[in-house]
Amino acid sequence: MKTLKLFILSITVLLSVSCESFLEEESISTTTADALYSTEEGIESLVNASYTVTRKWYGKFSGYLLSEAGTDQFLMAGWGTGYIGFHTYNSNLQGSEKPIEHIWSATYKGINSCNAAIERIPGSPLSESTKTLRLGEVHFLRAFYYYHLVETFGPVPIRTQETSSPELEATRAPVNDVYDLIFSDLEVALTNLEGQVTPGGGRVIQPAVEAFLARIYLTRGMNQEALNMAEKLINDYDFELNEDYTTMWNMENSDANLNPEAIWFVNYAADNNLNDVPRGDALGYMWLWEGGHHGHLYFTPYYYNARPGLRFSLEYDRPLNQLAPSRYLIELYNDEIDARYEGTFRDTWLANDEGNLPEGMQLGDTVLYVANKVLDPEYKASKSYEILDLNDIYNADGTLGGDKTMYYHMKKFNDDTRSAEGVIESKRDAIVFRLAEMYMIAAEASMKLGNNQAGADYINVVRERAAYPGEEAAMRITADQVNIDFILDERAREFVGEQLRWFDLKRTGKLIERLDKYNVAAAANVEPYHLVRPIPQVELDVVQNKEEFQQNDHYN
Repeated sequence: MKTLKLFILSITVLLSVSCESFLEEESISTTTADALYSTEEGIESLVNASYTVTRKWYGKFSGYLLSEAGTDQFLMAGWGTGYIGFHTYNSNLQGSEKPIEHIWSATYKGINSCNAAIERIPGSPLSESTKTLRLGEVHFLRAFYYYHLVETFGPVPIRTQETSSPELEATRAPVNDVYDLIFSDLEVALTNLEGQVTPGGGRVIQPAVEAFLARIYLTRGMNQEALNMAEKLINDYDFELNEDYTTMWNMENSDANLNPEAIWFVNYAADNNLNDVPRGDALGYMWLWEGGHHGHLYFTPYYYNARPGLRFSLEYDRPLNQLAPSRYLIELYNDEIDARYEGTFRDTWLANDEGNLPEGMQLGDTVLYVANKVLDPEYKASKSYEILDLNDIYNADGTLGGDKTMYYHMKKFNDDTRSAEGVIESKRDAIVFRLAEMYMIAAEASMKLGNNQAGADYINVVRERAAYPGEEAAMRITADQVNIDFILDERAREFVGEQLRWFDLKRTGKLIERLDKYNVAAAANVEPYHLVRPIPQVELDVVQNKEEFQQNDHYN
């Protein structure tokens, strides 16, 4: 969607961002909407509005909090205390949290755009063939939004008609009913988008629908269906794994439309005029109001100032010091044979501050090395640069040590092509479905169907791609190694930071068990009720049928 205009429709406001210019926020009456959407340009803008909300979750702060924080993979870093409830499940995690409010509100705005498009497209001046395609797209998007709502909050209100005025009563539909709507929408999408297989700059295509179906079939325990759909994605299209895992994340490969592994993605641009810029949203400031992908911010430690020879730079990212990898995650990789450690984490920082070099050091010399193992103290002392190892980064119980500002930098979302060090937005597209996930879905479904050998075969395709040249055989596993814990470990190595982990742990029933093992700060508070998030307090405050519409159990 590098050339796709983006609009967002709320109940009474149309805020639109196009490739040519920003349009001012304006009130729009029903009459004005009817006039606008009676034109081809207007109805296309409404369809495009339905895509905009994907940018509230993917590559953005609220989405990372709800999918990566409070898992076995990440711990709260030094500047993350403002949202400690998401990291540790303590009493701060309530419906008053702004990210909760933001995601709920934004997602229902997206659903309302979809509903409006579904109602208005049949009577629009679009050609019949275009009507079919656009209806397929918005049915997919409505299903996509409801999936995020139902998995995050549990039972949620179902809205299938356009809302043009405030509604003061709501009923939370059971999870099964929400999934009935999701599958119904995807059936329409699959029919309408049949034959649309060429990546379209972020538009929904047939393989995107099938990839989503594979993921939710697995979520719903429909293992044969999940296997069938994943195999279709693997065998029937031209998608292919990148030859080198590390190049998957190079900025030269950041336009997912050209990435052979990307099935569907949320697109961003270097020009912020092409990104959604929601200055009026709940979180405000840097968390949301600048467009672009923000993944390069949240996983970056505070590497400069405290260390002579290092300065804030494009190469080393803009640090917001929110999410630090857990010891479990770092120790998962065998970096002698598996290239994914090198492709995912930065362990070495070189001198880049000519005006503040330590005595005897030159530009380009090593200033800091963060080892993914425990090193001999004498070896560390023998070097002229600072060395931190696992025991320096983590306390004995696995919690993050020190002031929680220096740790392993998850660099896979780095963007050194930004126009300046302080620029927040990145043009990196956020990949939602990629081929490697289809192999892992096929592996998990095969195992659950009793075929561990097939599971191992699918996993080995992913692992062989990740191997250093000549180490493919060492990376292969056997059928007896295939179980749900190995699959979760492999998904961690492959998909870290890709906004899947909390849902993986929920799907497999492993959230509490894995926090007990690998994230003791979260384990101290997590309870079974945390498998859903609190309903936003603002919704509870305004709804009038309060006896029927209540907070999830155990939240205030």
